[in-house]
Amino acid sequence: MAATEIELCSDYARTMSPVRAVERRLAIWLFVASASVMLVLHNGGLSGLDGETYYQAARSFVDQGRLDVGPGFNSTTGVGGREYAKSNLGLPLLAGVIYFLSAPLGRMSPEHAYFIRTALVGASMTFVSAAIISAVYLLARRLGALPSSALIVGIGAVAGTFLLPYSKEFFPEPLSALGFVIAAERALAGRPTAAGAGLALAVLARPQSLLLVPVFLLVIFSREGIGAAVRAAGPLGASVVLTAAYNVARFGDPLMFGYPDEGFTMPLLDGARILLLDPSKSLLLFAPIAALFPSGFVRLWHKDRFALVLIASSFVATFVVAAVWHNPNGGWCWGPRLLIPGVVPSIAALGPWVDKPRNRRLAIGLFVLGFAVSVPAMVISTQIQQLDVPPPAGGVWLADAGLPTIVRQAEIVPQTIRYTFRHLYERNEDGRNYLRYLTFWQFGLARVFGRSGLLAAMAVSVVLILIAAWAATRCRLTYGALGRHN
Repeated sequence: MAATEIELCSDYARTMSPVRAVERRLAIWLFVASASVMLVLHNGGLSGLDGETYYQAARSFVDQGRLDVGPGFNSTTGVGGREYAKSNLGLPLLAGVIYFLSAPLGRMSPEHAYFIRTALVGASMTFVSAAIISAVYLLARRLGALPSSALIVGIGAVAGTFLLPYSKEFFPEPLSALGFVIAAERALAGRPTAAGAGLALAVLARPQSLLLVPVFLLVIFSREGIGAAVRAAGPLGASVVLTAAYNVARFGDPLMFGYPDEGFTMPLLDGARILLLDPSKSLLLFAPIAALFPSGFVRLWHKDRFALVLIASSFVATFVVAAVWHNPNGGWCWGPRLLIPGVVPSIAALGPWVDKPRNRRLAIGLFVLGFAVSVPAMVISTQIQQLDVPPPAGGVWLADAGLPTIVRQAEIVPQTIRYTFRHLYERNEDGRNYLRYLTFWQFGLARVFGRSGLLAAMAVSVVLILIAAWAATRCRLTYGALGRHN
C-alpha cells in the first residue's frame, strides 16, 4: 500500500477537517456515479405486491387523505373494516413524497400517469442503494480502513451481494440497512443527533429496528455521556411516536403492525438452518462475503469494541428476528431478504480487515462470486420462476416452499433474452407480462410507446452513462486528493 494511504487510515476520527471535506466529496461523487449506473439498469416500475401496496397507500393518502389501500393488496383489515398496508410507514412515506412531486408529470400525460409515477417511485430505491454504497464507504473509513479498502467494501456491499437486485425492487430492508449504517458511523463520529436520525430511519422502515435502540443509546451514553444520549433520543422518540400514531390510525393499537395471524413461531435452529443452509435462501450462497464476518468482528474486538457492539448487535438481532419469524424466507424473494439490514453494516466492518493484500484478494474474489450469483436476478425478474410453479393458496409461500434458486434463474436468462427481442413492442395485458421480458425500463418504454419510446430510452441511457462516467472521473480525482491532504 502507498505510504499516504497507510498514514491516512491512522485515527480517522481525528483527521484534519480538509481530509474530512475530501472524504465527503468522494462519497458524494460515489453516490452520483452509483445512482446513475443503477438508474440505467432499473426495471422502471414496481414488480412486486409489496411495492404496489406501498404505492397504493401513498396514492390513497395524497389524493384522498386516507390511509387504507383497498382490497387486493398485501394488507390487513383494520379500523372501519378497511384494508391497510402491513408494516411501518417508511416506504409509504417515501412513495408519498415522490407521488406528490410527480403530480405535474402525471397531468402532462394522464393516460400514462400510472406508468410514469410507479416508475419514479420504484426508481427511488436506486438512490437508497447508491446511498448505501457511500455510507458503507464512510463507515469503513471511520473504522480505520484504507480508502481503497473502504471503496472495495462500499461498492461490494451492493454489487457483490444479493442486495444488487433489490436496487430494482421496493422493499423496506435496504432503507433500514441504510439507517443502521448511518447510525453506526455517526455514533462513532460523536454526532449523536445524526446517529439518532439514522436509527429513526431504520425504525420507520422496519419496526424490528426498535430492538437496537437500547444498544445504540447505551453506546452513545458510554462514549459521550448523558447529554449525547438525550440528543440521540430526540429523533428516535419522533420515529416511535410516528410509528405508534400510524398503528393507532390503522388498527387502533400502537403495537399492531398488520400481522395478526403471523408471528415469531419458528424454532430458532430451524430458522437458522433455512437462512444458512437452504439452497434458495442460504446467506453464504447469496452473499459469499458473509463467510468473512467473523474475521471482521474479531478485528473490531481488538481495535474498537464500541464499534463491534453496534455492528455485531445489528447483525445478531436481525438474524435472530428473521430466524424465529414464522416464515424466515421472507416470501417469494431473492435470497434471505430479511437479513439485509444486518448484512450491510457487517460488510463495512470488513474494511480494515481488507487492508492486508491477501485478505483483499479473498474479499474481492467473494464479491465477484456474489456479483455472478445475482446478475441473473438483475437482468430478469426475481419472480420469473413463478411461471414454473402454481401459486400457493392465498398467495402465501410457506417457509419450506420451493423458492427462486440460483441455478434455475441463470438457466432462464437465454430464453428471456430471445423472447424480449422477438416481442420487443408487444403488450400483453395478462398481468404477468413483466415476467417474460428482460427487466430494464428501456424495454418497458418500447412496449408502451413503441419505436419512439425505445429511441427516447436509448438517449436517456446515454446521458445517464455519461453522468456516471463523469462522476467516476471526479471520484478518481478526489481519491487522489486524499494523499495530497495528508
